Amino acid sequence: MKSGFIAIIGRPNVGKSTLLNALVGKKVSIVSSKPQTTRLAIQGVYHAKNLQIIFVDTPGIHKPQAKLGELMNAQAFTSLKGIDGAILLVDASIPFGRGDEFIIERLRFEKKLIVAFNKIDQTNITLISQLKEKYAELLPQAKIIEISALKRIFLQDFIKLISTFLKRGPAYFPADVTSNFPEEFHLAEFIREKVLISTYQEVPHSVAVIIDQYKVKDDKRTVYASIIVEKPSQKGIIIGKDGSMIKRIRMQVIQDVEKNMGLKLSLELFVKVEPKWRDSLTRMKEYGLS
Repeated sequence: MKSGFIAIIGRPNVGKSTLLNALVGKKVSIVSSKPQTTRLAIQGVYHAKNLQIIFVDTPGIHKPQAKLGELMNAQAFTSLKGIDGAILLVDASIPFGRGDEFIIERLRFEKKLIVAFNKIDQTNITLISQLKEKYAELLPQAKIIEISALKRIFLQDFIKLISTFLKRGPAYFPADVTSNFPEEFHLAEFIREKVLISTYQEVPHSVAVIIDQYKVKDDKRTVYASIIVEKPSQKGIIIGKDGSMIKRIRMQVIQDVEKNMGLKLSLELFVKVEPKWRDSLTRMKEYGLS
């Protein structure tokens, strides 16, 4: 069989996590419209006859504003080591800009590369032609393909192209495994996703989630989790009037876990304030981010 590791890199909000989930056929990476939703390099495993591709979803590469941002950029570039190829995912609905230059200037490696123009259902012929011409000039060695991760357009062609990068090798994961992270990690991420979707302004970037207790009994999980924020005002937003926001987040997580993980969930959520935790290497390590 053919097998190997393929990193997915790009700017924030280009659709890396949506692409990973679409390719794997299961939700293994959380998705929101907020930049920097993905904080760690998450592996999603694609299985087919005589083919296994381990996709590595990386944090969006951006100009960091805190140590957490620096760590996320480092995670993204570190993921390019020891891989068989990389996908540079580009939002085809947005003109080429300084953020794209920032990535390309740092994209210096000998691995095989695909430039995938995502969101082709949201762009036009003129813009995508300009983008293709630009990237062909800057990255002449790269293969180019157009896709829509959300609409799942041309994904089979995409898989065929990726498979040409791979050599014969072992199956790194059993056929029933779709991620390298355990249940607890995914549950914490589901909680954080609902906070990101439900809140605005500075709250999403200041949120971390830790699992305090995790009990397993057959297909039921009993979980106590803490949502970490940096300011008392953020805690108030997440709790909401008479606890309305945190109750809504809790119910959304329970529904998501039942739908995507097939598990029954008893969940209790708490909100704690930890000032400036994004600039503390100790706290980031404690929260599993380093």
